[in-house]
Amino acid sequence: MTESSMTKQFKKTIYAILIVTALIAVAVICRVVTRLCEIPVIEDKILNVVRTLIYLGLFSAWGFSVYRRVMQIQARKFLCLSAILMVLWMMLRAFKFYFITSETAIRYFWYAYYLPMLFIPTLALFVALSIGKHEGYRLPKTTLLLLVPAVLLLALVLTNDLHQCVFRFPDDAVIWTEEAYKYGWGYFLTVFWGVSCGIAALSVMFFKSKLPKKRWVLWIPVVSFLLTGVSVVLYALRIPFARVVGWDLAIFESMAFTVFFESCIQSGLIQSNTRYADMFRASRDLSVQITDNDYVVQYSAENAEPISREILEKAEASPIVLNDGKLIHNMPISGGRAVWTEDISELLSLQSELKETQEELKDRKSILEQNYKIEEEHKIVEEQNRLYDLLQSKTQRQINGIEKLAEDYRNTQSEEEKRRILARIVVLGSFIKRRKDFVLLTDYTPSLPESKLTNAFAESYRALELYGIKGTYSVKTGKEYVSGDILTLAYDFFEEVMETALEKARYIVANVSEIKGDLRITITLDCEIQTESLLKAYPQTVVDTEDGETELCLPLTGGAR
Repeated sequence: MTESSMTKQFKKTIYAILIVTALIAVAVICRVVTRLCEIPVIEDKILNVVRTLIYLGLFSAWGFSVYRRVMQIQARKFLCLSAILMVLWMMLRAFKFYFITSETAIRYFWYAYYLPMLFIPTLALFVALSIGKHEGYRLPKTTLLLLVPAVLLLALVLTNDLHQCVFRFPDDAVIWTEEAYKYGWGYFLTVFWGVSCGIAALSVMFFKSKLPKKRWVLWIPVVSFLLTGVSVVLYALRIPFARVVGWDLAIFESMAFTVFFESCIQSGLIQSNTRYADMFRASRDLSVQITDNDYVVQYSAENAEPISREILEKAEASPIVLNDGKLIHNMPISGGRAVWTEDISELLSLQSELKETQEELKDRKSILEQNYKIEEEHKIVEEQNRLYDLLQSKTQRQINGIEKLAEDYRNTQSEEEKRRILARIVVLGSFIKRRKDFVLLTDYTPSLPESKLTNAFAESYRALELYGIKGTYSVKTGKEYVSGDILTLAYDFFEEVMETALEKARYIVANVSEIKGDLRITITLDCEIQTESLLKAYPQTVVDTEDGETELCLPLTGGAR
């Protein structure tokens, strides 16, 4: 994001906070004036109506913002329904206090408060169950059975006049009002249901959260929930302090629900697209820009380089390659253009190197065939042919793969597919290059420096990054020089696993270490793979699959070749 865009977004956030704070302050002042000051009835009603309209506007605005921010369709629907219930709660309260005069009607409007009080916590649990699912996910129909307790409890409240199981009125009361009553067992059931749904919702959110559990922001929803729960319980127990703080329970709980949901969104427990601009800007692995139709940059990744308008206009028809090996893409989007750069210089260099290697191998073979006829050079020719054949045998599968990929590259029209093909060619080519070194070196010396394997891993991981796979590696044998056969075995095993997991994995960790005097290689993947062929080639491999991850461990002192 450009500096000006960041400034605008920051100002909008500050303005929104100030406006909300000011509106709440006005509402509180209206409440204080009507409670503590003796003013005419008309002015009292006007202040209360203004106060109600403020809260109606705030809850409506919050519901609209949720609709725009939350991506998961079902979670968004439940949050918007919660906002609607809050608005309904404010309307019920307004009718109860300002427009209804019948004591019976007032009592039933009071009973109707329990519609949002029971269903908002239930919807919070539905939101939690929807988190982490794809955008079009729908909850199983069996989950809707959770609505049954809420419906039954609501029916119990609405029929309280028949049984007084929720609110018990004095026997000598001529009119039943909310001024004099006691709580029945039904009331405590409603409180228990709301608290249980809240605890369950928080538990599910924390369980599904991919965020570090030590992040302090995760405690905001917990604190919000605890304060709300404690206030409601104290209010139910008629503690004087709670009565003062929550003298307007409808507004207090609606605000508490809003704070709870919003804190879950801001802390990341409920996924949203509120910080997409920051994420876009901080993307170090992408060289991407979003411009308007006049090529004025609106959003830019941190490492994106400026591109002239002339070049961008040329790239509208098809991607163009610059002299420095940069491939420029330009794609129309709604309201502007998406521009991104690919550094294919390494791919071009590797392609050239592969061609040179191929030509070198052909030339070497030709020379060897010619020298073969010379008796005094017979041994030299024989040795060269042996090395060539050995290299071919160890990398023939990868060479054939590159040839097949090259044919696929010529036949495909998709730029994305072309990119993936080139990336795969780089992966295979990196192995061929390093495997050639191992073949040549181990043929003349039995031991190699540990760094040879480290360098081989480094080049393979650079190639994997082009394919969208990241990871880490380490080689800690405890020795400066290690058997060349052991290092070669480790690299061959890594290549076999890497090619098997190439289409599924997005993260690969490789470690070569010494445990109790024995060397072993351990590879951890963030996916599950087919291991039949792998185990056939390396029968001593130990495979452990758990929670969608796969760990493969091969002893290097005795593993199959």
